[in-house]
Amino acid sequence: GLIDFLHHKIGSTHVAHHYDSSIPHYKAQAATDAIKENFPELELYLYDPTPIPEALWRVCKGCTVVEKRGDKYIWKNDGLEEAITSSATTN
Repeated sequence: GLIDFLHHKIGSTHVAHHYDSSIPHYKAQAATDAIKENFPELELYLYDPTPIPEALWRVCKGCTVVEKRGDKYIWKNDGLEEAITSSATTN
């Protein structure tokens, strides 16, 4: 969207930035596409179509702590996770 465009697509290419922070913003989309194509098993890209203001509000009121589950850290949302999952499967 507009915010992603104005911020040089950092929202949609952010994983590439963490993969190699020396990648310039004008090469970030190509790097993102290459990562998705070459490492599909890493499941680095999860898409949530929630509009930014709504997602921000959800995080502000629901995310309170991070906990480790297996080898990953996740937000502990006290039921919010299930609501998002069920909402995503119905849309």
